[in-house]
Amino acid sequence: MDLCHPEPAELSSGETEELQRIKWHRKQLLEDIQKLKDEIADVFAQIDCFESAEESRMAQKEKELCIGRKKFNMDPAKGIQYFIEHKLLTPDVQDIARFLYKGEGLNKTAIGTYLGE
Repeated sequence: MDLCHPEPAELSSGETEELQRIKWHRKQLLEDIQKLKDEIADVFAQIDCFESAEESRMAQKEKELCIGRKKFNMDPAKGIQYFIEHKLLTPDVQDIARFLYKGEGLNKTAIGTYLGE
Protein backbone atom coordinates (compact mmCIF):
# COMPACT_ATOMS: atom_id res chain seq x y z
CA MET A 1 0.00 0.00 0.00
CA ASP A 2 1.34 3.42 -1.03
CA LEU A 3 0.88 5.81 1.91
CA CYS A 4 1.02 8.94 -0.27
CA HIS A 5 -1.52 7.75 -2.85
CA PRO A 6 -3.79 5.05 -1.40
CA GLU A 7 -6.15 3.24 -3.72
CA PRO A 8 -9.67 4.77 -3.63
CA ALA A 9 -11.11 1.32 -2.86
CA GLU A 10 -9.01 1.18 0.34
CA LEU A 11 -10.47 4.46 1.69
CA SER A 12 -13.65 4.94 3.66
CA SER A 13 -16.17 7.50 2.41
CA GLY A 14 -14.99 10.02 5.06
CA GLU A 15 -11.39 9.53 3.99
CA THR A 16 -12.37 9.92 0.33
CA GLU A 17 -14.14 13.21 1.15
CA GLU A 18 -11.12 14.38 3.12
CA LEU A 19 -8.85 13.43 0.21
CA GLN A 20 -11.07 15.45 -2.16
CA ARG A 21 -10.94 18.46 0.20
CA ILE A 22 -7.15 18.17 0.37
CA LYS A 23 -6.91 18.00 -3.42
CA TRP A 24 -9.21 21.01 -3.73
CA HIS A 25 -7.10 23.00 -1.21
CA ARG A 26 -3.94 21.95 -3.02
CA LYS A 27 -5.39 23.23 -6.30
CA GLN A 28 -6.36 26.52 -4.63
CA LEU A 29 -2.88 26.90 -3.16
CA LEU A 30 -1.24 26.25 -6.52
CA GLU A 31 -3.51 28.86 -8.12
CA ASP A 32 -2.64 31.34 -5.36
CA ILE A 33 1.07 30.62 -5.84
CA GLN A 34 0.72 31.27 -9.57
CA LYS A 35 -1.11 34.54 -8.89
CA LEU A 36 1.69 35.60 -6.54
CA LYS A 37 4.31 34.70 -9.14
CA ASP A 38 2.45 36.81 -11.70
CA GLU A 39 2.19 39.73 -9.28
CA ILE A 40 5.89 39.49 -8.47
CA ALA A 41 6.72 39.45 -12.18
CA ASP A 42 4.57 42.59 -12.63
CA VAL A 43 6.34 44.34 -9.76
CA PHE A 44 9.76 43.49 -11.21
CA ALA A 45 8.62 44.77 -14.61
CA GLN A 46 7.47 48.02 -13.00
CA ILE A 47 10.79 48.33 -11.17
CA ASP A 48 12.70 47.80 -14.41
CA CYS A 49 10.54 50.42 -16.11
CA PHE A 50 11.08 52.85 -13.23
CA GLU A 51 14.84 52.26 -13.28
CA SER A 52 14.95 52.84 -17.03
CA ALA A 53 12.98 56.07 -16.64
CA GLU A 54 15.25 57.15 -13.78
CA GLU A 55 18.37 56.41 -15.84
CA SER A 56 16.87 58.40 -18.70
CA ARG A 57 16.18 61.35 -16.37
CA MET A 58 19.72 61.17 -15.00
CA ALA A 59 21.16 61.08 -18.54
CA GLN A 60 18.99 64.08 -19.48
CA LYS A 61 20.13 65.97 -16.39
CA GLU A 62 23.77 65.19 -17.15
CA LYS A 63 23.26 66.41 -20.73
CA GLU A 64 21.68 69.64 -19.46
CA LEU A 65 24.57 70.13 -17.02
CA CYS A 66 27.06 69.69 -19.86
CA ILE A 67 25.21 72.20 -22.06
CA GLY A 68 24.98 74.63 -19.14
CA ARG A 69 28.71 74.40 -18.45
CA LYS A 70 29.50 75.11 -22.11
CA LYS A 71 27.12 78.07 -22.11
CA PHE A 72 28.65 79.34 -18.87
CA ASN A 73 32.18 79.08 -20.24
CA MET A 74 31.15 81.09 -23.33
CA ASP A 75 28.90 83.61 -21.54
CA PRO A 76 28.67 83.23 -17.74
CA ALA A 77 25.44 85.21 -17.32
CA LYS A 78 23.65 83.16 -20.00
CA GLY A 79 25.05 79.96 -18.49
CA ILE A 80 23.67 80.78 -15.03
CA GLN A 81 20.33 81.72 -16.63
CA TYR A 82 20.28 78.35 -18.44
CA PHE A 83 20.92 76.49 -15.17
CA ILE A 84 18.10 78.38 -13.45
CA GLU A 85 15.65 77.88 -16.34
CA HIS A 86 16.33 74.14 -16.35
CA LYS A 87 16.01 73.96 -12.55
CA LEU A 88 19.57 72.76 -12.15
CA LEU A 89 20.26 75.78 -9.99
CA THR A 90 18.06 78.12 -7.96
CA PRO A 91 18.34 81.90 -8.23
CA ASP A 92 19.49 81.96 -4.59
CA VAL A 93 22.90 83.63 -4.38
CA GLN A 94 24.21 81.02 -1.93
CA ASP A 95 23.23 78.24 -4.34
CA ILE A 96 25.00 80.02 -7.19
CA ALA A 97 28.04 80.63 -4.97
CA ARG A 98 28.24 76.91 -4.05
CA PHE A 99 27.97 76.01 -7.73
CA LEU A 100 30.77 78.40 -8.67
CA TYR A 101 32.92 77.25 -5.74
CA LYS A 102 32.70 73.63 -6.86
CA GLY A 103 33.47 74.81 -10.37
CA GLU A 104 33.04 71.34 -11.91
CA GLY A 105 33.75 71.81 -15.62
CA LEU A 106 33.70 75.59 -15.37
CA ASN A 107 36.40 77.82 -16.81
CA LYS A 108 38.12 79.75 -14.01
CA THR A 109 38.29 82.87 -16.19
CA ALA A 110 34.53 82.64 -16.83
CA ILE A 111 33.94 82.33 -13.06
CA GLY A 112 36.07 85.44 -12.52
CA THR A 113 34.17 87.29 -15.25
CA TYR A 114 30.82 86.38 -13.67
CA LEU A 115 31.96 87.43 -10.20
CA GLY A 116 33.39 90.67 -11.59
CA GLU A 117 30.08 91.66 -13.17
